[in-house]
Amino acid sequence: MEYKYIKNIKIWYAIILFLLYMLICFIMPTIINGEFNNKNTDVKNENELVFNNKIKLLLKESNTVVEIDLEDYIKGVLIGEMPVTYEIEALKAQAVVARTYTLFKIRNATKHEFDADMCDDINCCQAYKTKEYALASWDDSGENEKWAKLESAVTSTSGETITYNGELINAFFHANSGGKTENIKYLWSKAEVPYLISVDGKEKEFRQETKTFSKEEFKNLINSLVHNYNNNSTITILDYTESGRVNTLNIDGIIIEASTLRNLTGIKSTNFKIEESGDAILFHTVGYGHGVGMSQDGANQMALEGNDYISIIKHYYTGVEVQKNIY
Repeated sequence: MEYKYIKNIKIWYAIILFLLYMLICFIMPTIINGEFNNKNTDVKNENELVFNNKIKLLLKESNTVVEIDLEDYIKGVLIGEMPVTYEIEALKAQAVVARTYTLFKIRNATKHEFDADMCDDINCCQAYKTKEYALASWDDSGENEKWAKLESAVTSTSGETITYNGELINAFFHANSGGKTENIKYLWSKAEVPYLISVDGKEKEFRQETKTFSKEEFKNLINSLVHNYNNNSTITILDYTESGRVNTLNIDGIIIEASTLRNLTGIKSTNFKIEESGDAILFHTVGYGHGVGMSQDGANQMALEGNDYISIIKHYYTGVEVQKNIY
C-alpha cells in the first residue's frame, strides 16, 4: 500500500514537472510575443493614420480646420505653388517636393493652433487652393485638360518622397534662384546641410525687379532694428554668400542680415544692389524667393530640356534618393 502511494506521488510529481516545462518553454513565450506583436501593430496603425491618410489643414482666412486626404492636399499645393502651364515633369517634381516637405514638417515641427498639421499660409507652410478655385481661375475651354494634367502629376508620383541617408529631407523650394541656389547655412540652419548646398539654378531667364522706398518709408520699415536711421544714415553691404547674394549689411552702424532686411521690406530676393537717389532708396533684385532648394523656374527649364522629375530633384537636392511609401 505504501509502495503504491509513493508511486502515485512520483507520477503526480512528473506530471507537475511536465506542465511547468510546457508553461515556461512554450506557453509563456507565445503570450509575450503575442503582446509585443499587438504593440507593434498598434504603432504601425498609428503611423499609418498620421502619415498615410489624412492631414488637418488650417485655413487661415476663415480660421477653420479641415481634414483632407494627403494626396488631395498635394493637388491643392500644386494649384497654389506652380503654374499648371509648366511642363508635366516640373509639376511631378513639385508634387514630390511638396509631399516630402509636408511629411517632414508634420514629423518635426510643432502643431498649429486647433491641433492642425499644416496651414495654407505661404509664409509659414505652403500655398493651398481648392479645385473649385483652380477651375474658376483658369476659366477657359482647356480647364478640364489642365486639371487632368495637374492630377496626373500627383497620382503618377503618389507616395513618393525624397530621402537622404534613408531619412526624409526638409525639401525647401522657391520661384527663381537668379542663377544659383542658396546654401541653407546662410539662412536658417547656420550650419551645412549636405543636400541643401548651392547649385546651378538652371533658369534661362532671371526675374528682376526694382523696388523704391522713400527714406521715410524705409525708416519706418527698419525702425525695429535701426532706431536712429535718418537722411544722413548710410547703408553698406559687408559681404556676400557663395551664390552671390548679400549676406550682411551695415545700416547706420547696426549690422543686420540680408534675409532679415528682405522680410522687413518685402523685396523679392537677397540678390540685390542698392541705389540711393535723393530721397529715394532703390533695391534692384534678381531672382524671387529665399533661394534654397528647388527653383521652380529652373525645374521647368530642365523639363523643357528633356529631364525627368527624378533628375530634376537630384539636381537641386544633392545626394538624395526618391523612394516610395517610406512613411
